[in-house]
Amino acid sequence: MPAWIKYTISVFSICTVLFLGLNKAGELARPQDFDSDVWTNYYAEEDNTISTVLIGSSSMYRYWIPTQAYEEQGYTSMLIGTAAQDIRLAPYLMEEAAKTQDLDLFVVEVRSIIIRGDVTKIKDEHYNYRMEVMTSGMRPSSTKFEMIQKYYRADEKSKFELMFPILKYHDNLLTFDRQVLIDRLNQGTDEFKTGRQRSKITKIKEPVFESDGQLHLSDETLGYIDDIETKAEELGVKVLLVATPYYPSKGQASKQLQLDEYIASKGYDYLNMNNVLDELNLDYSTDFYNSKHVNIAGAKKVTTYLAQYIEDNYGLQSKLTDEQKQSWTDACDAWADEESSLMAEWEKYKKENE
Repeated sequence: MPAWIKYTISVFSICTVLFLGLNKAGELARPQDFDSDVWTNYYAEEDNTISTVLIGSSSMYRYWIPTQAYEEQGYTSMLIGTAAQDIRLAPYLMEEAAKTQDLDLFVVEVRSIIIRGDVTKIKDEHYNYRMEVMTSGMRPSSTKFEMIQKYYRADEKSKFELMFPILKYHDNLLTFDRQVLIDRLNQGTDEFKTGRQRSKITKIKEPVFESDGQLHLSDETLGYIDDIETKAEELGVKVLLVATPYYPSKGQASKQLQLDEYIASKGYDYLNMNNVLDELNLDYSTDFYNSKHVNIAGAKKVTTYLAQYIEDNYGLQSKLTDEQKQSWTDACDAWADEESSLMAEWEKYKKENE
């Protein structure tokens, strides 16, 4: 073998080791925030074992219990859900998710268009923080690079640091408790397969959706839906758009109806669960923890309905071997204990509110 080829291979090997090392160090240094664990939890799942990925903000992850869906319908799912998630990021998250899993379906929550309004008006520091936390566990890639370049509101130096989190968060390696670093080094799949519910109860009114006759959503905003559909088609994966139950303000109700009309005009697969409230059997005195999110009792009802809807319309199949099923069996057992604790707290709140 010529010397120059050996040299090239050696340089390439060293660069690869350095790249992998920087990436692993970045994972260890990421902020201590559940949202920073979303991607590391996702990557921890064995390749090609997940059937569907659910993407969105708390309007998604507070409503879906992956282990319950698995027990009831037999297919696997994971949440790529982060607080105040910008819907414009969905196509990038879909692309990244498809790199390690042979997915049959994306479920994308679209209510953030209604609740968050014009994302360009959100203060830079607030917007950037949520994006920083969400991307901190994401592997360096062209997908991540394009997303940061387009939407992260900072100079090029800061964008580069976010691309390689060890550059931004290296001080954490010195300040984190030793046990945190050990736990992250030994981190496996998420104990609950990304389930994260709450027990608190807040009584809310039954929602009313009426139009005020005005068009609140711009063509640009509605175009975000088209971007999601375009990416799904590019990836060859079906996509279901979802709006989860909530109590809207008058303006939000009008926006919701405009969004519904637009999606219907495009013929996209769409489930607005605010239109199937009787089937969901939600109790507005006990099943919400605030006007925009369900609690554990509500999440169980939504998961049962949505999991069945997905099965009826997409016929997802389990991709697990007997050995791989054990991971989900263990997660279901762990969630059973967690759910029991959450429901006990829910019962206390219920009695206090009677």
